[in-house]
Amino acid sequence: MNGMHPRIFVNIAAYRDRDCVNTIEDMFAKARWPERLVAGVCWQSLSPDDDDCDPLGSHRDQCRILRFDVSEAEGACWARHHAQRLWRGEEYALQIDSHMRFVEHWDEKALGMLADCPSPRPILSNYPAAFTPPHQIDSHIVSVIHAAGFDSDGMLKLGSEGHAPEDRPALPQSTPFCGAGFVFGPSAWMEDVPYDPFLYFQGEEITLAVRLYTQGWDIFIPSDVLAYHDYNSRPDRPRHWVDRRDWPAFNNRSIRRIRHLLGMEISDDPLVLREIDRYGLGTQRSLASFQALTGINFKARTIGGKTTAELEALQPPDQKRKRTADIFTSLWRNNGWGDPESRSGAGSTVEATRILRLHLAELCTFLDIRRIVDAGCGDLNWMEGVSERFELYVGLDVVPEMIADLDRRFGGRRGHFFAVRDAAQDPLPRADAILCRDVMTHLSDEQALAVLERVKESGARYLLATSYGAEQNRNIPTGDWRPLDLTRAPFDLPQPFMHIDERGDGSKLLGVWKIRDLGGE
Repeated sequence: MNGMHPRIFVNIAAYRDRDCVNTIEDMFAKARWPERLVAGVCWQSLSPDDDDCDPLGSHRDQCRILRFDVSEAEGACWARHHAQRLWRGEEYALQIDSHMRFVEHWDEKALGMLADCPSPRPILSNYPAAFTPPHQIDSHIVSVIHAAGFDSDGMLKLGSEGHAPEDRPALPQSTPFCGAGFVFGPSAWMEDVPYDPFLYFQGEEITLAVRLYTQGWDIFIPSDVLAYHDYNSRPDRPRHWVDRRDWPAFNNRSIRRIRHLLGMEISDDPLVLREIDRYGLGTQRSLASFQALTGINFKARTIGGKTTAELEALQPPDQKRKRTADIFTSLWRNNGWGDPESRSGAGSTVEATRILRLHLAELCTFLDIRRIVDAGCGDLNWMEGVSERFELYVGLDVVPEMIADLDRRFGGRRGHFFAVRDAAQDPLPRADAILCRDVMTHLSDEQALAVLERVKESGARYLLATSYGAEQNRNIPTGDWRPLDLTRAPFDLPQPFMHIDERGDGSKLLGVWKIRDLGGE
């Protein structure tokens, strides 16, 4: 140890992030003891596009860096693993993302909170509060992470709620979960739980939490805000999965590895099991005891004995609305569908909607549809050139930031209006038709059925909605995707009386139903 003054190693994985230099500058500027800090940066860049971006700034004498071309990069966990390699014995270790800001004297406060934790092996972790670059603080919420359900790949999804300043506990509170963008503790945690370079991104946080727990580490929620995170997607911060079209191969192996690690299935694939002993579970506590503590059954994919769909059905309307908004806001912010053209996904590209755009106006003219409500409008990537054909176009979505962006870009158009609405919970404005394209395919059966109820109550004449030729409808948690056939159970709509064959092969239709035939008024 450096006398009585502990040093802090800060692990930063940065992928083509021009805000990384500002993160490092702010980290040093806000520290009580900046001379005790060392940053270890895994810098992944694309030449010549990023050649003008220096991630180290004015503190390069206290920064260590590993540089990689994007062609070598293999995802977030791979990058965190390489950043950890730059540790040189500092007594404490902090893991952060490359687009963050800090509170004044964050290092002194973090060390003090760690000392308040009633454990010999404490870790501080949660999702940092939000900010907007360069320095606009958006919230002072201390987040509490919780299990939110399983996705279709069997990965546990984590959600969070917040403590307002007046409700914060005086001391750090125990939690079984961690947020990968803020992990602070004695640096021994990196030796006990070295970051697994064979994971990609999905499932990173629950895997880290289980590994820490089984190695005898106890995770605590900070008792106050220590740092802020920019949760917005930005054009100048590309994602690995946008640059690397082969990213599904990394992701698929990673998911199979996690399912093996958490006892969901057994794999004998040597690629899936590379160095699994080194990056596996600990021996201080068992996976079974973690599951008993949290009520999670990884193999059965249940929380408290209930499936994700059952948990969703039990939520009160306001909680359902918030949960749906949180899911799709996260997908929009992080370009979760991974498409470089549209953050609404590959189905919203100009090419994917070529046939639809060609025939939609013709269909609407034939049916005398002049006023249309687009329930789940997305980013308007494909609709931008079509919406002007209507006397009234109302775009609704659950993502407030996206609606604000649409209102800024298109709100000045004649007859164009945008609003934050949940089509499963909120009444729909009156119009000639409700357009619900590529929406119910991302909703649970319960949520999709609720959308149909709102459509029936809307007073519109027609429903235009996506329907596939699926043999049966598989229920999913809201936020995933499945091919949905609206003429099969549990929806059982009649055959659409008209349709647009979006792909030209009958596999995906934009069906048209008379709402009076669905039981509407």
